[in-house]
Amino acid sequence: MITIYWSINTQVIPEGLRVLPPVPIKNKLFEDRIRSKSYGQELLYDKCPALDNELTNLYGMKSVYDYNLEIDDQGKTEYSSGDDHGAVSPDDAFQKTANEDFFNQHIMVRSLAGRLFSFIQGLVFFTDARSLIMSQLPAFMEDNSVMKNTILIPGQFDIGKYFRPLDMAWHFRDGCNRIEFSREEISFYLKFHTKEKIKFQRFLFTDELVDLSGAMFRTKGQDGHSSKFKYDALKYYYNIFDKYNFKNKMLKIIKENLCKEEDLEGEVVK
Repeated sequence: MITIYWSINTQVIPEGLRVLPPVPIKNKLFEDRIRSKSYGQELLYDKCPALDNELTNLYGMKSVYDYNLEIDDQGKTEYSSGDDHGAVSPDDAFQKTANEDFFNQHIMVRSLAGRLFSFIQGLVFFTDARSLIMSQLPAFMEDNSVMKNTILIPGQFDIGKYFRPLDMAWHFRDGCNRIEFSREEISFYLKFHTKEKIKFQRFLFTDELVDLSGAMFRTKGQDGHSSKFKYDALKYYYNIFDKYNFKNKMLKIIKENLCKEEDLEGEVVK
């Protein structure tokens, strides 16, 4: 069994402590589409070994926020958030300022012309295993606003060799100008490329980890990835991470700040 330690940086996502654990997509698909409905013998694909292999260690992450983002054809953005921030009201200067602050803290406009945005996540997944590739993927089996209106930019790296917060970058689909994030719905998938069983263990993201991860992040420099390393950039950063013994330093802090065991709803297991 492989243990995957995970957390969220509350300096980046203030409400991050409420984020729910990863959702096993295999179980969710079968419950949503097969076992919860009276299809009789019409749907038997849950028995398919090819599907089973593809869904092994595939998980979904729900949004931390209820949040709506809209962009017009001229690139102007409008936004509103849910229970903790209130909706935008042009007659309420305080609410408007609060929502502008939320937008500036959580949304990165990468290209208005390209309709490319990022929703800052602050999520980290890490393991004491020597190597484990993790992919961030579109939530391709979900039926929600995020999946219908975005083209998610996928990516992968080795969470046994690198400690890196996740981003969520997407294009608006052609003809779509609005996206709705919901705390009840999955925004993206994570695929862990192993056949071994995995166990998730949440930990508290401490100031020490903020400092260490920040030091690693700053190796990119102000210009981002150097063109010198564009073909082996991850290998370059893996080497720095290993050379300065970041993994052992971080694992020591993580294991000193483990949270209690929880279920899929985030409830403490008695």
